[in-house]
Amino acid sequence: MSPISDQALDPERPPRDDARAVVLYVEDHPVNVLIMEALLHHRPHLRLVVATTGEEGLQAARIEQPDLILLDYHLPDCNGVELLTQMRNIEGLGDIPAVAVSATDSAIQLRGSTFCEFWPKPLDVPQTLDAIDRLIDNPPPPRRAAALDALSG
Repeated sequence: MSPISDQALDPERPPRDDARAVVLYVEDHPVNVLIMEALLHHRPHLRLVVATTGEEGLQAARIEQPDLILLDYHLPDCNGVELLTQMRNIEGLGDIPAVAVSATDSAIQLRGSTFCEFWPKPLDVPQTLDAIDRLIDNPPPPRRAAALDALSG
């Protein structure tokens, strides 16, 4: 596993000229990163950017301007709700679809957040690929948390 590259964090880096949509995955567990890399290998039109801490995730979000954000709920330096709140303040990221990914049932703790979905680990491969396709091609309405509210009660 490799965290986001030095090139990705370079503030002098020119805007991306790659036409592929960007998926930002903030995840500190190497096995989960390998799984996501394997999943997105089946989606060559997508480019995966990985960050292993909340701080790296914020930097990557500013630079990469992702089309989809996947956040582990339990990061070493913050939780996913806190991180997404900070990301929403970055220009251009206010309405980007964001998914909470967690091995624990964190859906209740996500109620009222701006996550559009909650994906429990371990990820179901076909469902995850279908969801990624749907979120990239047809993002949900801005700041919609209804799916999470339905999950939690």
